[in-house]
Amino acid sequence: YNPDFAEAYAKDADARRIIDAALAIEGLTRGEGVHACAVLICRDPVNEHVPTKLDTKGGVEITQYEGHTVADMGLLKMDFLGLRTLTVISKARANIKANHGVDIDVDKIPFDDPAIFKLMQGGHTAGVFQIESAGMTATIKNMKPTEYKHVVALIALYRPGPLGAGMVTSYINRMNGKEPAVSYDPRLDDILGETYGTMVYQEQVMNISVEMCGFSKGESDSRIRKPVAKKKIKMLTEQVFPWEDGREETIYDHWMNGAERNGYERKTAQRIWDDVLEFASYAFNKSHSAGYAILVMQTAWLKAHYPHEYMAAVLTSYTGKTEKITHYVSACRHDGIPVLPPDVNESGREFTATAEGVRFGLAGIRGVGEGVADAIIAERRRGGAFKNLHDFVDRVDSSQANRRVIEALIKAGAFDSTGYPRRQLMGFVDKENPENIIDAAAKRQKERSTGQVSFFDILGDVAGSGFEVTVPEPDGQEWDRHMKLQAEREVLGIYVSDHPLRPYEYALSKAREYSLAQIDTGVEQEIANGETVNVEIPEGKQFWFAGMVSAVSKRVTKNGDPMAIVTLEDMEGEATIVIFPKTYKECEQYLRGETDPETGAVLSDAFIRVHGKIERSDRGDQIIAQEVLPLELNEETNRPKIFEIMIPSSRFSQGSMARLAALLSSNPGGDRVELFVEQADGQTMRAEIPTRVNARSIPLIAEAKALVGERGRVTVI
Repeated sequence: YNPDFAEAYAKDADARRIIDAALAIEGLTRGEGVHACAVLICRDPVNEHVPTKLDTKGGVEITQYEGHTVADMGLLKMDFLGLRTLTVISKARANIKANHGVDIDVDKIPFDDPAIFKLMQGGHTAGVFQIESAGMTATIKNMKPTEYKHVVALIALYRPGPLGAGMVTSYINRMNGKEPAVSYDPRLDDILGETYGTMVYQEQVMNISVEMCGFSKGESDSRIRKPVAKKKIKMLTEQVFPWEDGREETIYDHWMNGAERNGYERKTAQRIWDDVLEFASYAFNKSHSAGYAILVMQTAWLKAHYPHEYMAAVLTSYTGKTEKITHYVSACRHDGIPVLPPDVNESGREFTATAEGVRFGLAGIRGVGEGVADAIIAERRRGGAFKNLHDFVDRVDSSQANRRVIEALIKAGAFDSTGYPRRQLMGFVDKENPENIIDAAAKRQKERSTGQVSFFDILGDVAGSGFEVTVPEPDGQEWDRHMKLQAEREVLGIYVSDHPLRPYEYALSKAREYSLAQIDTGVEQEIANGETVNVEIPEGKQFWFAGMVSAVSKRVTKNGDPMAIVTLEDMEGEATIVIFPKTYKECEQYLRGETDPETGAVLSDAFIRVHGKIERSDRGDQIIAQEVLPLELNEETNRPKIFEIMIPSSRFSQGSMARLAALLSSNPGGDRVELFVEQADGQTMRAEIPTRVNARSIPLIAEAKALVGERGRVTVI
């Protein structure tokens, strides 16, 4: 109650008029929404049962009742899902047919194929339906499924939050024999046996209510499954219902009394009831899970047996979505599937599966488009492979393959296979070059189209006539690495042939605690018994990140102070860095690469380290920078170190070696370890330890020095 509001209503005529108008419309439907896939099915015209109208956006007849009302009326509402995965499967089948001449019937894929489970257990799940998230991948690696039913259970069990995680762990432990299977009562083992006593599916609850408590099958659906699925706990325990056996009681009382009438102990019925209420938080129906698991098995089988064709289909399904393309390109490389630049002699319109890997499609190049791609492919099929750029411009219609298109093809690397460097190719088509081959080819094509064939054209294809088009030999002079990669990214959206950071992978790994992709995917950590879990990088705690500055957006605060929003990328992903005024003032110079003082052209990229904390919100994840430093990338910083330990004979024992092994394993990294042991006769034995450490770790150096004592030595070289 607000007294000022009440007073305004009582004394202010304008306020009263506005409030009365608001009261008149309060509670009315503000706007309509159409369920994305629900279809109302009737034996009669739909508008005989519910009010309908024509949807102005979709042009179809829709009901003006919302979904729950329609269902409560007893009408049939069906959901039909249009999954991206179905398109991926279709494209993958087409790729397999084109490359191998094999027609794959996905409905006949054997679900007991060991290759499916080998792929899952190895964590190569990128692009596989439902199981490609980092958390699901870690879970399925722990589970080590060997049967279709395991996958069905995993999909039903895998839920966010501690309850779902606990149920997954229990199921996996019981499945692998680390925990005994639960048995409420031997008479129910047929219902719960397939899930090792873990209550996983709604159908299991329904069957228990029928078998143990005497519910009819209809009652098991309406009085148990629906309230559990909708989490209507009060309905289970407080509302009285009439039952088919003539009794009137709550669902809970009918459950307990029915169990006793059927010879079950009340404590058993209570225990199961308690588990059912807990189960209500993550209930899932088996039919849904089993249907999804079919797609899991099909996509896993396709990727296991035809990885290039399958991942080409996955990448094609995300055409135009750079962030997704970057993710799956990285995933392909992680799985050993090369992703290659486009090629005028091999690429199709979309991502193309080849024996060597997956090639970018021609239509995916900015400035090319589907029409031009189709024209190039059609000419290639008609006249064979293009020998070189000169052959290409002479054969492909210049009205489609204009200078802008050809420049985009060159920058993307589509002519690399012809043996010419991109720099030389751009010289051939430079409009400032009076002898550029585009203008000459366009003139020849125009003359041919009007029937003007010259004497030179007639003899041009005759070897030794002296009138052939002269094609210079490759000169081997390429753009510098920075310019080549920037041009490639300009037209492809990502780096494909290489990455500016690739030569410095070691230095990058030493400069950061997490990759940028792990902000989204989380981090796999090993726990007891060799199992792994996926954990999220925590908010509020500061970590080091590193990478290349790909974009800087300068902003001004309300106080007029400059700040910046920076896009930082590494080879796995990218992240948004927020740099507030104080930090920005200290680091502004580090955000710019080297530039030409005369032309202003960027000569090199800017590489930085960022110390900051992750902030997660509905705007997305971002890093709030506390400190920004330049990242030194050179031969010295990129060379792995050698961690040398010299231990005197007086300190050499089984116990000291055990402590040393534990110390080394707790400081993992990329540096080699060499151990020197002083023997009693004064000789020194040298051995390389088969482990890698972070040789720059201060705690490692300090603890190693304490272990070897004053007569020992710890050196980093």
